[in-house]
Amino acid sequence: MSRFKVCILTLGICLFGVVNALAQATPTSRLGWFQAAPTLAEAQAYTYRYYRDADSTPNLFTSVICTGTASPFSCSAPFPTFTNGNHRITLTAANAGGESLGSTPLDFSFTNPTGTRPTAPTGLFIINQ
Repeated sequence: MSRFKVCILTLGICLFGVVNALAQATPTSRLGWFQAAPTLAEAQAYTYRYYRDADSTPNLFTSVICTGTASPFSCSAPFPTFTNGNHRITLTAANAGGESLGSTPLDFSFTNPTGTRPTAPTGLFIINQ
């Protein structure tokens, strides 16, 4: 096999491995991040918005908890519900001064076992009464 083919094959294996290494989220997961702020009280007072996939409409996080003794503070919120499959989420922080730039996107796979579509019924038949 030529070196070129080996390089292409190796690259393909590497890319395939990266695609399958998505973080896993479920309805009970929390999304965590680090938030720089002058004080913990200010970090807790920010409004946190998330953007789903390629959507430009923000969604507000509720129940954000920030902890720590020095900036950046550790924050988290209940993971929003998504359809089963691969997704992307971006986060911003906002206050009276405006909205921050978006975070680096997080690619993940969402699985909701109770939200999985059931299989189709089979073996239909008539019951005469």
